[in-house]
Amino acid sequence: MAIKGSLSILPLVLSLLAWGLLGCSQPQPEVVSNRSEPFPKIDEYIQQQMEYGDIPGLSVAIVQHGEILYLKGFGVTSLSNPSPVTPQTVFDLASISKSFTALGVMLLANEGLIDLDTTVQHYLADFQPDDPRASQITVRQLLNQTSGLPGTFSEPLIYYQGSDAMRKMLAAVNRVHLNQEPGLSFEYANINYAILGALVERLSGVTFEDYMQQEVFTPMGMTSTTLYPEEAAKLERADGHQPMFGQVVARNIPYFRSASPVGWVMSSAEDMVRWLTMLLNKGGIDQRQIFPAAVISEMQTPAATFVENDQVLSYGIGLYIKQEPDLTPIIWHGGDTPNFLSDMLLIPDQQFGVVVLTNSQATTIGHNIAPGVANLILGLELKMGNIPWWAHWEAIDNIATGALSFITLLALGGVGYGWYIWRQFRNKNRHFIGSAQAGAMPPAWQAALNMTPLAIFILFALAGYLVLHTLYGYNLYEVLVLFQAGSPPGIYIVGVALVLVVFLWALLLAFITLFTRSSKTT
Repeated sequence: MAIKGSLSILPLVLSLLAWGLLGCSQPQPEVVSNRSEPFPKIDEYIQQQMEYGDIPGLSVAIVQHGEILYLKGFGVTSLSNPSPVTPQTVFDLASISKSFTALGVMLLANEGLIDLDTTVQHYLADFQPDDPRASQITVRQLLNQTSGLPGTFSEPLIYYQGSDAMRKMLAAVNRVHLNQEPGLSFEYANINYAILGALVERLSGVTFEDYMQQEVFTPMGMTSTTLYPEEAAKLERADGHQPMFGQVVARNIPYFRSASPVGWVMSSAEDMVRWLTMLLNKGGIDQRQIFPAAVISEMQTPAATFVENDQVLSYGIGLYIKQEPDLTPIIWHGGDTPNFLSDMLLIPDQQFGVVVLTNSQATTIGHNIAPGVANLILGLELKMGNIPWWAHWEAIDNIATGALSFITLLALGGVGYGWYIWRQFRNKNRHFIGSAQAGAMPPAWQAALNMTPLAIFILFALAGYLVLHTLYGYNLYEVLVLFQAGSPPGIYIVGVALVLVVFLWALLLAFITLFTRSSKTT
């Protein structure tokens, strides 16, 4: 089987990616007799994947038939301040958070505070996108990712901080244009769940964070789960990690309130045991029905079907679903922030669930672990689907590392050329315009050639701003600031250095052409 999950990474590089679910069973399963029996094959497999993927630390939980089969931490919480990862270590859940947000919305619907088939504008009067089609978007379409709102390039619109972050996010979203008619087809978009977070906050009368704590985390007994970073810090929160010029380094990123419904639930493997168990038991845990069974069943029912990599997949409400007549139904969600990676996998027919939380976003290898563990225990053949080479930071960091040499040569060339021009001035072979010694303007073709780099640079800067602002409703330069906050330092350093060096080269050539001349010939 191939497993498909979801990625959620900051603007311009990380559009949302997914994995496909398909396969058959062959390998020898790990023998399981009771929860205390050691799992040497799983330990060995996880440690191998951590080495391949440069993963500093991770935590794994496996449940079956209401029992904990496996609960263990590996590696360290941080490379800069290492301590052992335990089942209580708190990680960012990334897009697994969407399943929590979905439940929060469904509970409001169960209480009669939301009608899922009523338009979003009915509840959020300030949701007024420029695209008139947006007035038809329903709450259900946000939940099952069929709103028509764009996934690609929409992410910069959802990152705001402060108590009024939801209001700012809605104002930004109002500039967006739909990719398609609401309800027409599936398109995974973080913007959908950001709006749902604002909806929860508006209708509950409390902050999104407090609502989720009161109505979801606390009733479930998830004492190490929170949406407040300061609370997570008290609960042994792991640092995130990113690559920098070939080395993995600890790096934490700013917290954006308006994106918390999308991917910022923070939890431990120990707490996630309760989440997995509740989902498998249709809302029940500890011999109690915590949430209505009908609500959990609806979340796990296919609502939007789509084809990806020649495979038929479905999305329910905050959960991916793969179900074919000859295969075991599988429910899952994966995700990535700029510095964390996570996966949750459920096989209801086997009453089996696994969650893997990692504190690194260097490669996508971490996404192999959840299906790999299921293979060892259940004798399946789950595997990752095709993921583009550029879908993780390591590949981009490798390009940045290689580009550093080119940028260095370009900078040295600029310094050398500047020195050559300075020598011309010193030797009286070049003068500023207006000087009696200045010669005639160079030929038109040479002047145009020297001015072209600066003209192209300015046109790209203006076009990038105007096109992105017109088509997608956001400011390119604000996005670059956001990108700096979340991207690995090496990538941003190289990007800024390249732009600066190219600009200085273009400026130098234009300056020489416009304001200096070779000496007059006598």
